[in-house]
Amino acid sequence: MDANKVAGATKERLQRLEQLRGKPIGSVPFWDVVVITALDSQQKQVYELQITKKLQGGELPLGVKYLVFADPSGAKIGCGGSTLEVLYQLRKQYGKELDNWKVLLIHAGGYSQRLPSASVLGKVFMATPIGSPMWQMLELKLALYMDFPQRMKPGVFLCSSDTVETFECPPHANWSFSQDGFTALAHPSPVSIGTGHGVFILDQSDKVDGVTNNSVEMRECVQFIHKPTVEEMRAKGAILPQEASKLFLQNTNNTEPIVYTDSAFYFDHQTGNKLLDFYKKNKPLNCELEAYGDFLRPLGPNATDEYVNIAANVCEATAELAPTKTKLFELLKGLPLHVVLLNNSRFHHLGTTAEYLDHLCCNTAFQSELGLSPKVLTAILDKENKALDKLSKLSQDCDEVCLMHSVVSSDATIGRRSVVEYSDVGPNVNVGASCIISNCVLEANTIVSCVVPDYSFMHTVTVVERETKALRYVTIIFDIRDDMKKTVAPKDAGKLRYYGMSLDDVAKCLQKPTPQQLFPSNAQSCSVWNAKLFPLSDDMASSASVAIEMVRALHAGKEFPGGDDITRVSMADVMKVRDTAGMLQFRDGLLEKISTALN
Repeated sequence: MDANKVAGATKERLQRLEQLRGKPIGSVPFWDVVVITALDSQQKQVYELQITKKLQGGELPLGVKYLVFADPSGAKIGCGGSTLEVLYQLRKQYGKELDNWKVLLIHAGGYSQRLPSASVLGKVFMATPIGSPMWQMLELKLALYMDFPQRMKPGVFLCSSDTVETFECPPHANWSFSQDGFTALAHPSPVSIGTGHGVFILDQSDKVDGVTNNSVEMRECVQFIHKPTVEEMRAKGAILPQEASKLFLQNTNNTEPIVYTDSAFYFDHQTGNKLLDFYKKNKPLNCELEAYGDFLRPLGPNATDEYVNIAANVCEATAELAPTKTKLFELLKGLPLHVVLLNNSRFHHLGTTAEYLDHLCCNTAFQSELGLSPKVLTAILDKENKALDKLSKLSQDCDEVCLMHSVVSSDATIGRRSVVEYSDVGPNVNVGASCIISNCVLEANTIVSCVVPDYSFMHTVTVVERETKALRYVTIIFDIRDDMKKTVAPKDAGKLRYYGMSLDDVAKCLQKPTPQQLFPSNAQSCSVWNAKLFPLSDDMASSASVAIEMVRALHAGKEFPGGDDITRVSMADVMKVRDTAGMLQFRDGLLEKISTALN
């Protein structure tokens, strides 16, 4: 891979998007519609509020329809079902106008349980250390796909909200999204990556023998396999010839064979109408469909349907799942799957706390490709509130710390490999290594120190208390190595782990007779996500302080004062009573403080 060419191409795209922010797109080839999916009506409102603020603040190109569509109430329908609902809503609202539009569809529905700093406001609004006003994932997506509309006939380009694709795309390259059926992006990846993604098996007549000098090529795919084993990839001819693999592995320490893996795909409106007809005949859906696995596996001449009875990638295997997948297979069987081979590219996933920290703090290739800065829109203030260039107590590995949209005291200590975003960090605060501090106010004083343990995640959320309707604050705190999604039966709740401790021990510290009392009385299952661990407070600073004190008590094996006098909520509760406007208002106040300090 030629990283310099990828970085140069990416920088040029980012500059083009920056020039369009807050301005009409005019004659620039661009999307007619940008659609963001939401899990429910509440998340839809959260997304619409943030888009409105972005448009008012001149952060997005103008002259584009920015739309949010929520999944229908009822059973989970997956990102495949969400795609069908989007097609239904677009056609219902715009009729034949849709036939002339180029649509970017960004899947962002869900609660981001593996990166809870994106749970409340959404993964598509995750911070990225680029630009001023600071970019979020939405702007990054628009920039990375800047070359696509001009090479595309009207249709839908579908992508995820927590992935980043960087690639070289020379202007003279002969490829397009102009053919009937589906056209997917493909990236050369080690087979170990292929086991967790979709993998393309190319037409043997188009076999990449040695080696191509083209950074972008069009190929035909005879079969798409989803999360296959290495043995399956080898048996079906997905693995590239040795000489081709060697080319892609140049200048790396990897020796694994190479396959082409998926990231995003396009389909024309004629194909979209097929999917829409299917949806109209089968709605409401009572099962989860995958946009990648269930839309792409029926394609190509060698497609087989044995996967329809496999339910490995869904939350619940309902009785309707296999029959619905079978109908979808029959509908799409025989349609072509064209592939755009991005031979000089990388695919990055930022959907977990570990991935977020790695990419923003340690992954120098990612940082170089996107031109990321370790400090964006951040004021480092001395005791007299004068802005400084750097922290006096910053980790020695200062290039492994990422500060975004924050105010940080020069006397604060930030450990290596930590991210601070949308936060106000005061003097003598000590943030450990490998931490994510998001939307927090951290203060230390002569009575209470403020030491955030290594590997901590902290995120303060504004909520509306149900009984009083008053605004309160809760700081979600956990070890980034905790498994928020692990689910057990209520009788086994004590076996869950929080900060390395069993919930049996956590319950004793919080003065609860049993771990089951940390959960709703009607809970059918238990996880750290729905455990009522986090105290409500009256302001952001005390909320963070109480959370840190609770963890300190846990580590010391002491009882945490308060017992039943403290109202505790779970992350699941927070998602129901969050106050998005309050969180955005705090960020606006931070921005004003930052701007005053830096000007």
